Amino acid sequence: MSYNPEIPRTRYDNYGDREWTRLTKDGPGELLYQVHLDILQRYTKPTDTVLEIGAGSGRYTKDLVTMCSELTVADLSSHQIEFNQSKMQELSLADRIKAYHVLDVLDMSVFEDASFDTVVCIGGVINYLLDKETDGIRELLRVLKPDGILILGSMSFIGASMYYLDGIRYEKDQFGIEATKWIMNTGIQDEEHYPVPSKHYVHMMRSAELDALFAQFPVNILERSSAGLYTQAGDAALANARGDQEFWKLIVEQEIAFTKLPGTLDCGMNLIYVVRKL
Repeated sequence: MSYNPEIPRTRYDNYGDREWTRLTKDGPGELLYQVHLDILQRYTKPTDTVLEIGAGSGRYTKDLVTMCSELTVADLSSHQIEFNQSKMQELSLADRIKAYHVLDVLDMSVFEDASFDTVVCIGGVINYLLDKETDGIRELLRVLKPDGILILGSMSFIGASMYYLDGIRYEKDQFGIEATKWIMNTGIQDEEHYPVPSKHYVHMMRSAELDALFAQFPVNILERSSAGLYTQAGDAALANARGDQEFWKLIVEQEIAFTKLPGTLDCGMNLIYVVRKL
């Protein structure tokens, strides 16, 4: 299946405020948020010019804008950009954003080559690109300065398949075992093999696939991380843990530590790669 920008654009144009609340409303969301935030804090310098592409409603925008000297914000969805702007206005941060852009990651021609010290592309932008994944990485690296940092997030197939296993079995009854084998083998939820009613067509990735993508480019991988590892404990267990403030603080600390271990890389809900452009 070829990349169709209308699929993610329509999805996030209709997403309402869910993109703002999903990282705070429950344990799984908070785990994702805390791991990503830890990485952003460790790799973003106060002197950096930063591009946040796929910024959504601004959950990380509000943090990034306080970490760097200059932040440019972009997203495919005009609705998410409008929501982001309103949130930054509400938080008295709007005047610290250099510019907002509605654009596709495959065409960032509004920016010159080597424009940014850091490019942040988390939340799964890469998963929607399907046959254009290599083009997406090329464009992200084009706008990055030599020695600049790219922080790239991706939905993780193995972690998601463990968490949503019962749903996959249910969908086997709808689409058949061959479709189930397809998604297990490829991580690709597409119109031909896996026509879900939501039309949420994506490539949920394995770390080996991200390794192969970056191997095509002159980069040095500085860090590989999972995120949402403790999500595998289940919603009820996380809700109980979150109700105990002292215990939850410890779980978040361990989540951040354990997601850096090689053996946990594909077991979380997200993958995060930090690479330096050579």
